[in-house]
Amino acid sequence: MTTVRPRLGLSFEVAPPQASHPLRTDIACFVGTVARRHVTVVGGLAAMPQVLQRWLVSHRIDLVGGVPLARLRVSLDAPARFVQSLLAAASDVVPEVGASEREVLAGFFDRHIGGSDQAPTFAALLQACRELSPVPAAVLEDLRLREFQPRGLLGGDELGAWLRLQCLHNLPVTLDSFDSFDALFAWEQRGLRDRIVRVGDPVVATPLGIALRAFFGEGGRRAYVVRTGDPSDVYDTVRGRFAACFPERAAADGLTPFDDDIDRCPQLPGVRRLVRLGKLAGLIGTAQAPALSASDWVGLEHVYGLPDVSFVVLPDLIDACAQPLSQEILPADEAAAPERFVDCVDELSGPAMKTGRLIAPPRLNMLGLEVWRQLQLRALNLLDNPGRSFHRRDVQLIASLPLLGEGRELPTPAQWLPWMASNDGWLAAGNAHDGALLSDHLQLAYPWLRTSDSADAQGGVEAPEGCLAGVLARSALERGSYRSAARSTLLRWQSSEPLLPWAQATQQADWTPLGSLTLAERVCLLGPSPRGPMLLSDVTCSADPQTRQGAVRRLVNVVIQAARNAGDEFAFDPSGEALWSRVRARLSDLMRLLLTAGALSTDGVPFVVRCGRDTMQQADIDAGRLIVQIELLPAQPIQRIVVVLNLRDSSSANSSGLSGSTASAGALGRAA
Repeated sequence: MTTVRPRLGLSFEVAPPQASHPLRTDIACFVGTVARRHVTVVGGLAAMPQVLQRWLVSHRIDLVGGVPLARLRVSLDAPARFVQSLLAAASDVVPEVGASEREVLAGFFDRHIGGSDQAPTFAALLQACRELSPVPAAVLEDLRLREFQPRGLLGGDELGAWLRLQCLHNLPVTLDSFDSFDALFAWEQRGLRDRIVRVGDPVVATPLGIALRAFFGEGGRRAYVVRTGDPSDVYDTVRGRFAACFPERAAADGLTPFDDDIDRCPQLPGVRRLVRLGKLAGLIGTAQAPALSASDWVGLEHVYGLPDVSFVVLPDLIDACAQPLSQEILPADEAAAPERFVDCVDELSGPAMKTGRLIAPPRLNMLGLEVWRQLQLRALNLLDNPGRSFHRRDVQLIASLPLLGEGRELPTPAQWLPWMASNDGWLAAGNAHDGALLSDHLQLAYPWLRTSDSADAQGGVEAPEGCLAGVLARSALERGSYRSAARSTLLRWQSSEPLLPWAQATQQADWTPLGSLTLAERVCLLGPSPRGPMLLSDVTCSADPQTRQGAVRRLVNVVIQAARNAGDEFAFDPSGEALWSRVRARLSDLMRLLLTAGALSTDGVPFVVRCGRDTMQQADIDAGRLIVQIELLPAQPIQRIVVVLNLRDSSSANSSGLSGSTASAGALGRAA
């Protein structure tokens, strides 16, 4: 009998994230490219990584010489040295390790590693454990609860699945703070000239890291991150940057695959691009429905397994479609300073300028803008999944209106709305095969922001999509998602790029195919006000004025989410009058709560919930389908109140028998 000597000291472990409330409406999902955080193992030995612990425990090896795996220090240099250090580490604590246990361990490693095709995979797993930051047990446990584990959604390749978990590739990682994201991902290390960043290389922050930092900085509390691979370098070609977000595995229709990296997956399935002379000429192929099996999900498809997600952000789409930076332009810190005479006086050096400010921001030309628009339509189609009951129509897509390059066909910042009105695909459908950005599930943010942290972003400016998602999340937590987030304070705003004529953008209306609109009624504007920087408008891209307000769309999303939860609870109950009555009662209670909170209008019948033979035919009842119809009257938020003061002339007032001058005021409220 052996005794184990306990090691004194403190042990800190991150608690697993708590389950979200089923009606929580502030959680966002970010999909993009970012590298894993690299670490350096000093001394050749390291604590047993969590993925290797769980791999051994899954084969009922939880103790070695009576010592728990978590207390062992092992070598990660090579498979043979790992096995040797595994036994040697146990011998340091317990001097006598039974020969039978050695034989069992040796036989186990011979079967799973030695002389098999799994040896290269295990070597790659050891390398990933040696070079990448450790994955906390809380993250692995959360993924296990979602069935992302070997012999589950990750397939039967056990070591390959553990390698994917260590790399956190194409997996929904739960984050409750930006510090948790920073510990796992090298979000601030995007190379300029090379995808692989070395010590001393100039770097900028990734679009995914910038968006997530803005989300938490503006008040967001929880987010999911789906890492689709490593980012491309800033000065990469159009082909390389697009391939980083949408890799192709095999040639199709005569197109050559751009990238064969197994550690990359497409952010949107079915996206194929046509590249001619180094320029994006458009997308080919039709929109693709989400995979039916969760094991085949990639990128944005993971929202189908995250029922608590209310917003999705794809920060890399603008960079994937941006025009290439001139290869002749180098950052100032790389260029050699000209020779000149200087005073022989030691001067204190000021703070170093961030590399991001020395580079031009990503800008789109006409072709890139059209491809970006088509990508937004693909994302909306994936969420809508038209014609199928399996959908995520309760999720809002948050995107940034891009910065534009130079060109006579491109609008100036002040002429965005007239340009949209005169170009197909923006405020009107172009043709039968191409829709327009007229979805109430899409919210566009503009302009780009300069903040106290944006110096590490390309061009020194941040895309506003992460900021908008954070403001919407904070507003949902503080006031409820059914209330407009307009006039919410911006916590990080300093200035904008470009500078907009704010009075024109918020008050001057232009004639469009949807009627007379201002830019603030089409795009969520973030800018200054007499009360400080704030979200000036909270609108969707809907063609219907009734659902153009973002608060109205989010109210409908709450109802859809509640109906889905009720359906999950009653899925196995027999369809009949009793079930129909329970469903009506459940949803009517929710509508009464919304009415009490002020989300529904009292001008008329606020809501009607029907479920019975008036909503279902006999064929639906025989097939087990339960159909509920909910009619509601949302409370339209007043976006602007104009007060008109009419000062009457004193002489005319005296002539009518009044003494002195009077003033009358009238107020006009208009819900945009």
